[in-house]
Amino acid sequence: MHETRRTILKTIGGIAGAGALSGQVTANRASRLSAAATKPVADWAPADESNYSEANRESDLDIWWFIVHVAQGDADGTVNWFQNPKSNVSAHYVADHRTGNLTQQVDESDIAWHAGNWPYNQHSIGVEHSGWVDQTQFSDELYDVSARLVRWEATKFDFPKRVRRYDIAPCDAMDGEGGIIGHVQVPDPYDCSQPGGISGHTDPGSLWNWGRYEGFVRRYDIESGEHAVMLSDDAVHHGADGRSSTLDVLTGAVGTATGNVHVHHGEQWYKLAFGGRHGWVAATDLLYARFDSGSTIETTSGLSVRDEPSDTRLATVPEGTAGTVVDGPVDTGGYRWWKVAYEGGETGWSAGYWLR
Repeated sequence: MHETRRTILKTIGGIAGAGALSGQVTANRASRLSAAATKPVADWAPADESNYSEANRESDLDIWWFIVHVAQGDADGTVNWFQNPKSNVSAHYVADHRTGNLTQQVDESDIAWHAGNWPYNQHSIGVEHSGWVDQTQFSDELYDVSARLVRWEATKFDFPKRVRRYDIAPCDAMDGEGGIIGHVQVPDPYDCSQPGGISGHTDPGSLWNWGRYEGFVRRYDIESGEHAVMLSDDAVHHGADGRSSTLDVLTGAVGTATGNVHVHHGEQWYKLAFGGRHGWVAATDLLYARFDSGSTIETTSGLSVRDEPSDTRLATVPEGTAGTVVDGPVDTGGYRWWKVAYEGGETGWSAGYWLR
């Protein structure tokens, strides 16, 4: 057995734990809700043993990636297919887009055959979401259960709870930090400039809203200076308690984390700044957001500028164009949209996936 990143981090964690015993823990981290990384309930329906490889990955192979798939079918059919010895394919989980139910088919310690690239199979968790590429409108219920699974896997295997955007993942599956990617971002093993693994898959497709999904993934891990969007008109309270009075902050407003985090009666609360006002918001009443009005951005490709989200194109700005966010986010058409005033003079709505 070789020393993996997980083993190293356990060692570091032991050192950090010694500091914790001597009181060297910030109030911010100590007050996070540990239950946020609890594994969601999943039925067990094992894949046929001929469709995956037995392994001992927690000790012998590091897990770096969480790969999002869309199944091109319903959940029951996908589960049955992985149990068919003729399929030669599997995933660790199947998530039902209609009900939010999870089914586990391969243990995390074993290698599911899902990526179309053997090193990525070795170093990832694969999750099939029922539905059809570029057709299915994915619900918050599905995003939430999948995000809860990400949080648990990322905590267990020490990979980042962040979506990797813009590009194909590295040729070497163990290059970089890892994170959350779509099947389309897995490189072809014979030409790593080509996406989608050996078969050129395109899932999860254009209707998978990566911005909203990451909002669910990171809602319990928002750090000082990062942003969150409100999910209801009565989300912001004067105190870290749902019984305290509320501030007049509307659904869709974006606040900035102050670094104050509190757990009260099993609920994690953030103190957020809304301009000159401050209030407390439960993690379940918000989603992480990458930007806020005033954030400076840059395009990562040639990018459309539209008069409204998912509407008429006004212009196209080239890769590397800088700008300032002036409104948003709006989640529609499979994207999280931000209104941006670009340096070239164009102002309009652009898909946040290609902004950094």
